Amino acid sequence: MKNENLTLSEVDFNNAKEAIETQRKIFKEDGMLNILASLDRDIFMRETGLSYIDDHIKYYLAYRDGEPVGITGLYYYNGFEDEMWLAWFGVLKEYRNHGIGTDILKWTITKVIDSGRSILRLYTDPNESPSAVELYKKMGFREMKYESEELSYDCHIFSKELQDKELLPWDDRNLCLAHQSELENVDEKKKDEILRLYETKYFKN
Repeated sequence: MKNENLTLSEVDFNNAKEAIETQRKIFKEDGMLNILASLDRDIFMRETGLSYIDDHIKYYLAYRDGEPVGITGLYYYNGFEDEMWLAWFGVLKEYRNHGIGTDILKWTITKVIDSGRSILRLYTDPNESPSAVELYKKMGFREMKYESEELSYDCHIFSKELQDKELLPWDDRNLCLAHQSELENVDEKKKDEILRLYETKYFKN
């Protein structure tokens, strides 16, 4: 990696609060519930009363010199175990333009390759994250508009083949993104209550 002092750690009950704070600083959409669900899906659904698709999600917090600088995540859908999806990939504003985003994405791609999977995909609104889209294209991702659901934003899928095989298109299979939007739009009061519950019962520090 260009940034030799950059390290990535899986998000667990020890650093989840740090991960939530980092994600909230980077994105306008609140991914707190996604991060909590990634810690233990059964606990999440039992404690919150919310449903969460079993997508095997794991998040990773990026640190430079011990300080959080970014976040990335990987998940996959049952029945499509050969494909991984990128989740909440981003860098804090004050650390951008130093190659950190490139290093985090390269680390993520290597993790997918090491898992034996052959495709990495992601979805995003290119109008909301033009700099990230530029990086995806630079890294060899191919772009395709997603039209399987009626969404409030312009959704595009980016895909990259990792094992020198033919890249199969997603073919507009349903990603259940409407359900994702429901999580992002949970009432703020309820989200605060859920976070306090996790801080009291589950977070280690």
